[in-house]
Amino acid sequence: MKKIALVLSSGGPRGAAHVGVLKVLAEHKIPISLIVGSSIGAMIGGAYAAGISVAQLEQEWLKIDFWRIARSLQPTLPIHGWSKGSAVERFLREILGGDPPIEKLPIPFVAVATDLDTGERVLLHEGSLIEAIRASFSIPGLFVPVERQGRHLVDGGLVSPLPVDVARQLGADVVIAADVNLGSRRYRIAHRPKGAPGLFESLDLAISIFVWRLTELTLELAPPDVLITPEIPDDSLVGNFSYHRAEERIALGEAAARAKLPEIKKLLKAPSAPIVDPDSP
Repeated sequence: MKKIALVLSSGGPRGAAHVGVLKVLAEHKIPISLIVGSSIGAMIGGAYAAGISVAQLEQEWLKIDFWRIARSLQPTLPIHGWSKGSAVERFLREILGGDPPIEKLPIPFVAVATDLDTGERVLLHEGSLIEAIRASFSIPGLFVPVERQGRHLVDGGLVSPLPVDVARQLGADVVIAADVNLGSRRYRIAHRPKGAPGLFESLDLAISIFVWRLTELTLELAPPDVLITPEIPDDSLVGNFSYHRAEERIALGEAAARAKLPEIKKLLKAPSAPIVDPDSP
């Protein structure tokens, strides 16, 4: 049987679309042998790899509102970040029913984080699942970095918003990647507002441009076999907290995944490429 990997991108609240993607893959019984996630992709992918159903993931997303987000961002001292992320850890422990080790998950899983001191990418594939998820989506300044083995780990999206190459390195025969960042650029181009952007919008766009370009470079160097890119409205800076739009984004992810089903099924039916020994005559 082919080893099929699912790669889920960073993207904050736009990550609700990942739930829609999982919904379609589960509905059509696409066998996932490996999940690699960055930032919000690590949270959703890690929970799914631990056995949490798509229905429960969807239910939890639909519960999120402004006050729930505000409670999860209670300030901490000393200021190494606005929040320790304790509320997020409690939430994860509650839905996971504890803190399972990554090595024991039903589906192999890798979370991608960034070493804040060196800028290196760090792959988390063993130990505490909650710690790995927390590290992968810890936006610098907003959350306190996760200390692990002498490193200060933060958001994986800083260096690897769509880690397709990780899935390849781990032996995936087929890589299905879901990216929720590039679609927001397409939407913005199609609905470009008149006039110059304001101060906060300019700052947000600067970060978005960095992520868009990094994702494009990733795709050039390590293209997936199937790329799912829901076209998600870009809400500028306020969009970073727009978790209340989950229903809309789940539907967009579902629609984008359904459009790619023929490609996915064709790949699953195709014979695997033979392994060629370069030293053989």
